[in-house]
Amino acid sequence: MASLGTRDALIIVERDTAESRGGFSGAHAGDNPAVVEQRDQSRGRSSRIVIIDRRQLVGRCLAASLSEADRETSFEVFADIESWKRQTPFVPASVVVLCRPDGNLSETEWAEITRELTFLQGEAGTPPVAVISDGEHLEQIVRIIKLGVKGYIPTTTSVDIALQALQLVQAGGVYIPAECLLPLLANIKVDEPVEAGDDEIFSPRQLCVARALRKGTPNKIIAYELNMCESTVKVHVRNIMKKLKAKNRTEVAYLTNKYFLREDSSLASVKAPAA
Repeated sequence: MASLGTRDALIIVERDTAESRGGFSGAHAGDNPAVVEQRDQSRGRSSRIVIIDRRQLVGRCLAASLSEADRETSFEVFADIESWKRQTPFVPASVVVLCRPDGNLSETEWAEITRELTFLQGEAGTPPVAVISDGEHLEQIVRIIKLGVKGYIPTTTSVDIALQALQLVQAGGVYIPAECLLPLLANIKVDEPVEAGDDEIFSPRQLCVARALRKGTPNKIIAYELNMCESTVKVHVRNIMKKLKAKNRTEVAYLTNKYFLREDSSLASVKAPAA
């Protein structure tokens, strides 16, 4: 039996030998897990996280670090998913964590991850899956998420953030580190909001009505010239007055002058024919 000292209690990593079977549950031989737990708080854990890592020493160190930071969760380490599934009695997990040390996964490793996920997702009540890896390449992260993984945690992540990410995954969310998304966000062009110009507050139809109002044209004639119902003209006039905060048609004619300055200047530049 080996023990890792902490400030408050001992974290036990114990072999399931004849001498230890009457004591604490611990790291079992063969296909059974290495369980990292605290001697005085091993009961009544609110959740159970299974870590799949064929590097048993690294997996146990990870479990020990997470267990020290989260006393309410049980962390167990298995060499592969089959070992976890074959334990007797089988205890389901709240989250399954697949550890992949390689930053750039080969196609063989991709095939293995796909096989593991297919094995997990082929049964009812499958727990959410998170991946811990050295890689921080966006293409790899997106490819893993597309396989149904709910969280991607780089090994550069702190223990506290990793725990929060696992809690998010357990609650049904998806975790992708923001720093890994920065290259993608940097290539997204975001147009600044542009306020509508003065000539854009009216629709083309309303501008036609406003042009007629400047001439003093009655609603009935405006309706005839613009091929619309007189009631529709009244609606346009009412909306124009509302936008300009005008009290009557005379104010409308005055306040709309600026919208037709270009037309007025064009008309003024036309010379009368010589007598």
